[in-house]
Parts: sequence; C-alpha cells; structure tokens
Amino acid sequence: MKNKTTGPFKVNISLRLLKDRFEDLLKSNNVAVQLQAKQALELFDEHPILLTGTSSTEDFLNNKPVVDQLMSYIFPPALTENEIKAAVTPYTSEILYCSSRLEHIITDANTQENIFNNLYKDYEDSFDLLTYAIILNVYYKFNVDFERPKTLSITDKNGESKRYRVTFNADFLDIYPNGNAIEITDDILDELLSNATNIKIWKKYFPEDSWTIEGFGIINLIDTSLDERIDDFKTHLIQPNSESFQYLIQDIRRIFNNPDLQLGSYSVEHDKIISPFDRNFKMLTLVPDEDVSIKEYACDHINCQLFKDCKPVIISNVETYHKKTKGNRLSENLLKKGLKSAALIPVPINGELGFIIELAAFKPNELNAINMVKLDTILPFILSYSKRTFSEHQNEISAIIQQECTAIHPSVQWRFEEEANKYIQERNYGENPVFQEIVFQDVVPLYGQIDVVGSSNARNEAIRLDLTTQLENSKDILVNRIKINLPFYEQLIFQIDNYLLELKEHFHTNSEQEINLFFEKQLFPLFEYFQNNSKSNLDITTFLKTIDKTTSSFYEARKAYDVTIEKGNKALSSFLDQQQLKAQEIFPHYFEKFKTDGIEHNLYIGQSIAKHLNYHPTVLYNLRLWQLQVTCEMEAMYYEKQKEFPLQLEVASLILAYDVPITIRYRIDEKQFDVDGAYNVRYEMIKKRIDKAHIKNTNERLTHPHKISVVYSSNAVEKEYLAYFEFLQAKNYIQNDVEIVELEELQGASGMKALRVSINRKLKKVSDIFTIEDFQSV
Repeated sequence: MKNKTTGPFKVNISLRLLKDRFEDLLKSNNVAVQLQAKQALELFDEHPILLTGTSSTEDFLNNKPVVDQLMSYIFPPALTENEIKAAVTPYTSEILYCSSRLEHIITDANTQENIFNNLYKDYEDSFDLLTYAIILNVYYKFNVDFERPKTLSITDKNGESKRYRVTFNADFLDIYPNGNAIEITDDILDELLSNATNIKIWKKYFPEDSWTIEGFGIINLIDTSLDERIDDFKTHLIQPNSESFQYLIQDIRRIFNNPDLQLGSYSVEHDKIISPFDRNFKMLTLVPDEDVSIKEYACDHINCQLFKDCKPVIISNVETYHKKTKGNRLSENLLKKGLKSAALIPVPINGELGFIIELAAFKPNELNAINMVKLDTILPFILSYSKRTFSEHQNEISAIIQQECTAIHPSVQWRFEEEANKYIQERNYGENPVFQEIVFQDVVPLYGQIDVVGSSNARNEAIRLDLTTQLENSKDILVNRIKINLPFYEQLIFQIDNYLLELKEHFHTNSEQEINLFFEKQLFPLFEYFQNNSKSNLDITTFLKTIDKTTSSFYEARKAYDVTIEKGNKALSSFLDQQQLKAQEIFPHYFEKFKTDGIEHNLYIGQSIAKHLNYHPTVLYNLRLWQLQVTCEMEAMYYEKQKEFPLQLEVASLILAYDVPITIRYRIDEKQFDVDGAYNVRYEMIKKRIDKAHIKNTNERLTHPHKISVVYSSNAVEKEYLAYFEFLQAKNYIQNDVEIVELEELQGASGMKALRVSINRKLKKVSDIFTIEDFQSV
C-alpha cells in the first residue's frame, strides 16, 4: 500500500468500540435489536483477537468471515447495492469491508492502488495535519479549525471520471497518549499554528509512536459527479470564448450522459427567427442564414408555447411528432440531420424573448420530460449568462459604432471615461446625473490642408463635358428620325442646340439642373417610346447604356474627376494617419481630419489634454516642425501617385500658425469638438477665409500649386517659421524662393501675413520625423 505513513500514531486495528456499542444495544426495547446484539457479542467471545487488536491488516483479515458477519450489522445487506461505504483501518484507510456498490467501483477503477491513497493530502509532497487535528481537537478539545472538504476522483477503465464527496465516521475510533507523549499547552499550540507548514515543529511535539489510534473508521462516498459537471458548466459560462464554448458543449453532454448531444441556438427578433449573433452556435432546427417568420417555424401548439408563452418544448420522438403534424419546417430539418429527439429552451432578455437554445439527440427519447429536469438546476445560470452575453454584444455594437462612426480620439478618451464614471456613480446613488460637456482650455491649434487647386472649375468642366456629350448623342438620335417630318422633333433639336451653345459660352450652375430636367421630361420618355414602337433602335439602346443609373446622366468626365479626388484623398489620408502615430509619440494631442477636395486636419495641444504628462512649449515647436515636414511629404507623395489618377489635378498646401491659446468644447449633439466662446470664434473665421484669400493689392490667390503657405499674425511666429524653412532647405525639402506677403483684409482679422515657398516635388523622404534637436544641430 502506498499510504503507510502514520505520523505520531501507533495503529491498532480492533473492534473493541463496536463490542461496546453492541453491549449498549442489549438494553434496547426492540427485540430484533437485542437479538442482533446478542449474536454479535457471542462472536466477540469466540474471537478475542478482534478486541485486543493488531497493527497488521493481514493478521486482522485472517478472521475475515467473522469480520464480514459483524460488519453486516452496520452495513445493512438491503442497502449494500446502493450505498458507497467502507470500513477502513485507522488513518491508513486500508479497506477492511465495503458495500457491493463500492466493490464494483473499485473493480472497475483504472488503478491497482488503494483508491483512498492520499485522501487526506492536499497536494503532492505535502504532509497531512489530520493526524494532529485528531489529537488537538478530539483529545485536548482545542477546537482548531482543520476542516476542509474531502473529495475523491475515480477514473474507470473507459476513461470516464466520477467525483465523490467523502465523509468519515469516527464513532469506532479511540486515541490515547503513550508514555513518550508530550503535553500540548496553549503556548505550544500557538507555536504549532504559527508554523503550520513546518513538519519539524510538529514532529518535535508529536514524536513517533507517542500516541495510539485504535479501532476502525467508516468512510461514506456520495456521488457528486453531476454537481461537479454543473460546476464546470458554471465556470465555463463565466469565461465565454471559442475555447470555453467547446467545454460548454462537453459539459452539457456530460450532464445528460450523452456524448453525441447536439447544442444549437437561434435569435428571435420581433416576429422573425434569425441566425445567432454568436457564430459558435449552429442552428439545429433551421438552415444557416435562413430568416423565418415564427408562424412558419412549427405547428401552432409549439409556436404558441415557445414564442408566446415562453415555455420550454420537449419533443421526445421527432418521427412521431412529424407524423402527427404531417410535417413542418421544425421536424423536417431535424430529421434531415438524423436528430430524433429535441428540446427547445426559450431565453428571455429584459422581459422579451431573445433567443432559443436547442438540444437534440440522435436517438428517440434520449431527451425527455424526465432527464430535462436537470435543466432546472442549470437554467438560472444559462439565463444569467445569456443576459450578460447579450449585454456584452450590445456594448460591442456600441463600441464598433463609436469606433467606426463617432470615434473618441484616444488622447481625450480619459476625460470621457472620467465623466462617464462620475455619471454612473451619481446614478447609482439615486441622483439624476447629467453628462457634462467636455472642455479643454488653453490649447494651441494647428491647422493645415492640402487642397486641389481650382477644384470647382475642374468639377464644372467635367459636368460641361458630360452634358455636351449627352446632348450631342441625343441630337444624333433625333436627326436620324427627322425624315418623319414632325415639327416636334425639330423643336427638340433646336432646344438641344441652344443648350449646347449655353454650355460652350456661359455655363452656369442652373444649366445642369435645366438640362437634366429636359431629359427627364422630354427626351427619355421619347426614347422609350421609340424603343417600344420601332424595330430600328440600336442607336437608342447604345445611348441608354451610356447613361449612369444613379445620376440618370452621362458619367465619364465627372467619373474621372470623382475617382481622381477619391484616390488622391485616400492616399493623402492614409499617409497622414501613419504620420500621426509618430506625432502622438511627441506628446499626446487631439487630432481630427476632414475630407473635402483634399484633406484638412486640426491639432490641439496643451496641458489640459495630457492628464499625466507635463506640457512644455518645445512640444509645440516639435509639432509645428512635424506639420511642415509631413505637409511637404504629403504633397510630394501626391505628385508621385498622380500618374495613376485619371486626371492630372494640381494641389496646394496651407498651414495656419495660430499662436493664441483657445478653448475647445465637445458638442454632444454634433459628436465633435468645436471652439468655445466668442473670442475663440476668430480662429475658425480666419481658418475658413484664408483658403480663398488674395495677396494684398493683387488678384493673386495665396494658395498656389506646388507651394506651401504658412499664414500667421505675429513677428515671433514669422521668425520661428523662417528658421524652420531654413532647416527644411538644408534637408532639400523646399526651394530657396521664400516669399513674405501680406494678405488682403479678412472679415474678423486684419494684418495677416504669410510665408510662401515652393516644395521640392522629388524630395527624399526621411525614415523618421524631424525634431527640434535635429533643427538645432543644423
């Protein structure tokens, strides 16, 4: 036997205390009990060794027939096939006698060892305190809490593991000190409990063979396998992921003792059945991605019970159900998959039916009203898990919407979380919380843009070309039919010629609308009439194929323009996003960009945005240099990719160097930041007007192809940017043609100036961003 350690105990296996018990039973008023006691005491008289005892299990079991007969009094034969019970040696737990059911378990176990080995050890290499607990609590009455649950896992030869809770009956055990025993005082007890893991201390006060343990113990096992499986199921519900989902399936199968049990689910939305949002679940009673009305799902009885009354449905025999109902979608789909019994469990979410859990087996009656009682135990946890999962799913949806549609920039997210936490705390205290607006004070703005030069003219020219082509092709169709000699056709041709002349000489914004209305009301209906009433209409069919269905007009030149703008913006936006990651490493700041006929961006930098960092003016200088560098690189990149675009449109770059700190406020209704206060509006007014501004006393626009312009209002900023320009010239990013110009008077701002310089379109982009240290070293 593996477990032979007895600690301080001398073991004496005896039935002395059992004999004492039978002597007490002789006084019973029950004649049958008296008779059993008398028979047992006669056996003790015939075999005195059972009273004196022995330390050897083998010697004790030399009297096995007598031991078995005596044990039968405390192991009733009528219960031996049901109870899992054994009489064992003191402490070493070697089996002296056991019930028939336990004997079957031992025979079927996948081990040759005593199943009770290490029963009282918490883990490998540990020493067991139970020995000492018996002495301290039973003999000295110290009442030290050594209690801990005892469980036993036994694996059978098929690999199936079962769990048992172990209880120990010590009614027939006695302990007493020997001559070398040490008296345990309160002080010694304090020392022992302070050194619970030090075996040397315990052996010091409990020498070997200093105590005797006499008698035998009774061990009872209670099968808790189902409880354990349910506990495993609960644990895996707490950790919802693809791996734990597989465990959930195994847990359900173990709970129902069915290794082939199938698990599925589908969602219910209003009166529709749809695929589950958790793709780990497959649908057992529906075809994948099939949306079905609840009326079309099953028979009226099941539909009512499941979707209206929200009660579980059990179909113990699907084939019988199929015949009785003459078949429906539910039974047909189950039978196609070979599933012969099923259970459908409705799961309500917030008072409304959320989804259905499906269980199905391949044999009839494997799922039935009897074994489905097991669901009563786990259903509350399924409902709790379902509600949590649904809530997490909704939160994830909100997070994705926020990320994709109304994202909060990471640099300011801490402030939103701070306000949200305050909101939740006030709400939990029963107050009426209000989500306050988010404000950042004393931030310095940096604005920049790369815009297509003359985009309005390019767009109008594309529209004019498309309308001209559309009118000319329509005129050809009518001319081919002029021989019919209908004045109406001649009048249409005349009107087309007028439109062509208008497009050529003085195209205006109303021209497009008038011409489109002309086609909608007169030409398209006429061409449709031609198609339906004429055999020769190939020219009309060819013409109509050129008409874009979305715009109901010819869409070639405009498509070239739109594609050019789209590709240019995508390239610029992607490049700016990549460079922005590097800028955030300089210092956290709020960043936003907008797509127009180019790309605009705003940066806001200041102490109020960075919660845990110290802001310093050098941060602003680094970001201004970064903005200049990235703007040059973006424009150079645009011209490098320009050959891939349908149109060769030119771009111009513009930066506003605003040196007055402002306040920005997050507008909750607009889901964006905006300047706050009348004084700060001046910044927005300047930003919107400089794009179209002219150089003072000229008709020349400030923004110019291949040039970068920096608008400012103070001499300090001018000096700063002239130094940056000198640095960028040294890096071959810009040319030497720096201009200092005054701008015309702008509404809301006067005395604005600008620096303007040509960008080196073939600059060699550096791998990293420039810093003030680089600038100072040149």
